[in-house]
Amino acid sequence: MKLPSFTTILVPVIVLVSLVIGFIVTSVSPPLAADLQAKAQITGPGITGNLALLQGTDGLVRVRVELQGNPQTLTPGLHGLHLHETGSCQAAGQTAFGAAKGHFDPGPFGSSTPVEANHPYHMGDLPNILIDQRGRGRLQTSTNRIALTNGPLSLFDADGSAVIVHKLNDQFKAGGSAAEAGGARLACGVIEKT
Repeated sequence: MKLPSFTTILVPVIVLVSLVIGFIVTSVSPPLAADLQAKAQITGPGITGNLALLQGTDGLVRVRVELQGNPQTLTPGLHGLHLHETGSCQAAGQTAFGAAKGHFDPGPFGSSTPVEANHPYHMGDLPNILIDQRGRGRLQTSTNRIALTNGPLSLFDADGSAVIVHKLNDQFKAGGSAAEAGGARLACGVIEKT
């Protein structure tokens, strides 16, 4: 009778021991930091939608926006989409959703100063969202210009943040006018942690 070779027995034993040790090490290691999430329900006259934010352990914030509305109001084409510096969707004077103030941009050139001061480099400037003929649009992007954690880029400072859908497209033009940065505000949502 021939006995199994040393290698035939040793290899499966090494594999089994490696798996057990790997399981034990991963079971007692501290877990990675959890993903952080935030959301906003977006509303405006004839417009509804939602914003979902997910900050992964890599620091990037994944942004997903879905909109639908009356094509007479949410017209087909590109619309400016920005995170704004205050978590309020109230009107301010004659400006719909004006209490959201300017584009989110912590630092000396925040958008409370004229829009031309730091546009198109505001931290809250997002890509335009494309709306189809039925008044629907979806945008997915990632950014490292904002954070859901505490710190200077946090959307959750003392007065929070909001998302605004604009009537026009943002031309991302340095020194441009308010109209070239998206124009009138069509819809708004206050960003909340989930």
